[in-house]
Amino acid sequence: MFRVIIADDEYDIRQGLKQVIDWYGEGFVIVGEAEDGDEAMELYKKERPNLLITDIKMPGMNGLQLSRAVKELDEGANIIILSGYDDFVYAKEAIQYGVSSYLLKPVDEDELRTVLASVRRSLEEEWSNDYLTRKREKWVHDYFFQKLIRGESIQKEVAETMRWQAVLERHYFRVLLIELSGYGDMLLELRESDIHLIRFAVRNILEEIVRTSGNGFVFEECEQRFGILLVGEDRELSIDSIDPVLQQIVDFTKDYAKQKVMVGVGVAVGHASSIVRSYEQAKSALGKAFFDSQAKIFTVEEAAGGVPAWSLDWHADMLKKEVFGANRAGWKRELRALFHELEKRSAPLSTVRNAIVYAIMQLSRLVIEQEGDWKQLYADRYGETDWIAEMKSQEKAEEELTQLCESISEFLRKTRETPPDSEIGGVVAYIRSHYWEDINLKKIAGMFYITSGYLGQLFKKETGKYFNDFINEIRVEAAKQLLRDPRWSIADIAEKVGYKNTNHLYLHFKNYAGISPGDYRKQL
Repeated sequence: MFRVIIADDEYDIRQGLKQVIDWYGEGFVIVGEAEDGDEAMELYKKERPNLLITDIKMPGMNGLQLSRAVKELDEGANIIILSGYDDFVYAKEAIQYGVSSYLLKPVDEDELRTVLASVRRSLEEEWSNDYLTRKREKWVHDYFFQKLIRGESIQKEVAETMRWQAVLERHYFRVLLIELSGYGDMLLELRESDIHLIRFAVRNILEEIVRTSGNGFVFEECEQRFGILLVGEDRELSIDSIDPVLQQIVDFTKDYAKQKVMVGVGVAVGHASSIVRSYEQAKSALGKAFFDSQAKIFTVEEAAGGVPAWSLDWHADMLKKEVFGANRAGWKRELRALFHELEKRSAPLSTVRNAIVYAIMQLSRLVIEQEGDWKQLYADRYGETDWIAEMKSQEKAEEELTQLCESISEFLRKTRETPPDSEIGGVVAYIRSHYWEDINLKKIAGMFYITSGYLGQLFKKETGKYFNDFINEIRVEAAKQLLRDPRWSIADIAEKVGYKNTNHLYLHFKNYAGISPGDYRKQL
């Protein structure tokens, strides 16, 4: 979001400008207003907005004088002049001061939108160029703090060039990590240049917050996270003292950059060598977002730490029992108990993921014990997606595990019941439409949630043929059709109907047709 100041001595005009269009929808937010030029100049120095909209005739400095003063302070300032006088002299002087546009009162809604769109394009282009420039300029800065928070050694020549070295030797410290909540969606939906603009805007906001609140350093921790190293006296870094800063980070990034962020707060430490502990605590704090997707600021107790998944006060056997008994309410209760235990232990995400994997491994035994194709059942639900690594919330993880329990329960139900003719009909239909693939009884059984031994018996009962005989007959019939086309060699035909080896085609063809494929082609 780009920030705007409005200066006009008429209250009704200021209010009208605020209401005439949806500023937020146009990419701007009004951060202040002034009723004379002198007040507007002080407000500009304080807020440093991206755009100034000013009337020409005001008490104190008039709009032209204000524009000239602002341009002397900030040569690249964007200014829109408003006037109730259709006077070329005013317009000519305004152009000399490099204002962005000159609009007559009453302001036309469409004309204002057009001017704002032009200003916005100019600002975005400027920001895009500045992002790349500043990224190069701040590389050493970010490198220094990335090494510092991770407790890694820093090259002596780099450390000596850092003006912060002396500061780091005599203060208390606290690490904050600010994560862009929707960064994954950005990568899928936005252009790289748009992502640069968003990250540039967020960093600018963070740097302004730190600058106005006191000592601290902003740096890029990774592509989707920024870090802030707060530096000060012990009392200045208490949670109560930094709470306004934390709230500003959440609110300002939402209001001015249209971005939702999560803030992980590390513990306060008393020596530079302990900054890594504050950093690790900030990362652990961010992990708590998994259990509370609505909160935006997360802290973690000093004593909290990882706990092995298998040492939790929760037993996967109870979950298995409820799924085996098809007790939907029971397995939901056990899953809630699992996540309650994880939350109670303040478990980091790594432990949460391990606990989920542990639960899934126990559930898989229910399928394997019934001779089911567990790998296929799991792949049918998730494909190649690593949903455990990508999960962002407790609600999503609990939902996925619940649906997995549902699938396993359905598989178990089908293994206990004799499938109707229509189900065997589905197996037959699948074979007819996939006979050229590498299919076998075990694979088909897993797809239809039936044990392979049970499916073999049912298949013989319903079709009068053994499973493998049925597939070979279909493949031989398909080969007969292909042998009518002289363009295909027998080796090609063998591959097309599902045989990896030409000899297999000869063997089964002669067994079912009574002659070899070559002799059959000669007869044709």
